[in-house]
Amino acid sequence: MRTDEPQWRASPALIRSMLLPGLLAAGGLALGRAELVLLGVPLALGTVLALGGRMGRGALRPPPGVRAIGPKVLHVGRPAAVAVRVDPSSDAQLVTTVLPMPEPGAVAERVAVVAPADRPRQIVTETSSPVWGSQLLARPDHLAVAADGLFTAGPTTGVPYTAQVLPSIATALPPGPLPPRPSGMVGAHRTRRPGEGTELHDVSPFAPGDRLRRIDWRVTARQAGPREELYTRHTQVDADADVVCCLDNRFDLRAEVGGWSELATEPGAGRSSIDIAVDTVASVAAAYIEHGDRVGVLDLARPRDHALLGSGRRHLLRLRTQLARHTGRPGSGDSLPLPRKVPRFPPGAIVVVTSVFLDDAVSTLATSWRRAGHPVLAVDVLPAPLVVDRAEAAVAMAARIVLAERDERMRSLAAGGVPVTSADPAALALSLARLHRAVRRVRP
Repeated sequence: MRTDEPQWRASPALIRSMLLPGLLAAGGLALGRAELVLLGVPLALGTVLALGGRMGRGALRPPPGVRAIGPKVLHVGRPAAVAVRVDPSSDAQLVTTVLPMPEPGAVAERVAVVAPADRPRQIVTETSSPVWGSQLLARPDHLAVAADGLFTAGPTTGVPYTAQVLPSIATALPPGPLPPRPSGMVGAHRTRRPGEGTELHDVSPFAPGDRLRRIDWRVTARQAGPREELYTRHTQVDADADVVCCLDNRFDLRAEVGGWSELATEPGAGRSSIDIAVDTVASVAAAYIEHGDRVGVLDLARPRDHALLGSGRRHLLRLRTQLARHTGRPGSGDSLPLPRKVPRFPPGAIVVVTSVFLDDAVSTLATSWRRAGHPVLAVDVLPAPLVVDRAEAAVAMAARIVLAERDERMRSLAAGGVPVTSADPAALALSLARLHRAVRRVRP
C-alpha cells in the first residue's frame, strides 16, 4: 500500500482497451475478416469516450483527499461521531475507503462512494473506545478510480486519526471527609470551629463583636422583664479539604496470574490494575471536586510529573486529561523501585493510594503518611477474581505465596491505621463514609 502522495496511474483495463482493438484490427486485415475489425470498433470508441480527450494521467486533476475528522477528546464508553471526508474538485468517479472502527482493534468496514464534484462528502459513523489514553480510531485507506476505471490512484494509506480518550467516572461517590486540619476557610464541609458558616453552634447573649444580622429575634422576643437582652446565633465554619490521589503504576497486572511476568506489548482481554486505578482516581476526584474540595494527582512512578491541587470542573477535566496522557504502563511485571523523594502534601491532606500491594514500598509509604497525621485510604486495584492455571503447579504455588504475603501486608496496613478497600464502587463509598467517621473523632 502506497504511503506517499497518490498519483493517477494506468490500470490494466486501459492497457487492454487500447491493445485489444489494435489486435483485432490487425487480425482482420491479415485474415481479410471485416467482422474482426468491426468487433474492435466499440471497444476503441468506448475508450475514447471514457478518456474524454484526456490521453494521459497528467491531464487528470489530482486524486481527491480523504481524511477522518472528529472530536479530539472522547470519553470512555461514550459513542462519538467520526466522519470520513472526501474532498471535491477531482476527476475521480468512485472512491473506496475504510470507515472508522466501531472500537479500537475491531474490523473496519470498507465502502465505495461516488466522488463529489463540487462539495465535500462526509460518511459519518459512530465509534467508541472502552479504554482510556491515546487511541487510534480511524485510518481511512482509500482507492480512487477515474475514467470508467481506466485510471486508478492508490491504494493509499490514510492519515491516522487518533483521539485522547479520557477515563470514565464510574459512579457518583458520597462527599469525602474533612481532614483534621482543614486548609480552607470556606467549603462544603462542616467543622467544629466557630465562625461564619451554616451549621448552628449555639445561641448566646449578645457580646461586643457580634454582628447585628446574627441576632436571633425569636429567642430575644421570648425574653421578658427588666433584664431583657439580645441573643445571637453562632455558627460553625464551613471548610474545604485537600485530597491527593497517589497511583502506584509500577505493576500492570490482569486477572490471569500466568501472564504477570510476561512482557506487556499489547493490551489483553479484560481490565488491568492500572485501568482500575485510573477509573478509581477519576471517580474519587470527581466526588471531592463536586463539593468544592481541592484535588491533586501524583504518579508514584514519576513524582515530578504530578497534577497540582485545584478545584472546579476545569480542574477535573485537567486531571482526567493528565491521567489519560501521562499514566505510564510498565513493560513487564518486574518490580521498579519507588523514587526516593516524594512531594510533600499540605498538612492534614487526605491521601488515597491505589496499588496492588505486591511489595512493602507502598505500604511503608502509606504508613508514614498516616503517622504524619494524614487520613489515608488504601485501595486495592488487583483485578478479581484471579485466574490461576492449576495444571501449572509451580505457578499455582508461587501465586499462593505472593497472595499470602499480600494479605499479610494489607493486614499490617489496617493495624497501622490505614483502612484497605477494594475498588468496587459500593465498597469504596462505604470506606469513605467510615473514614469520615474516623476523622470526625479528631478535633480540628
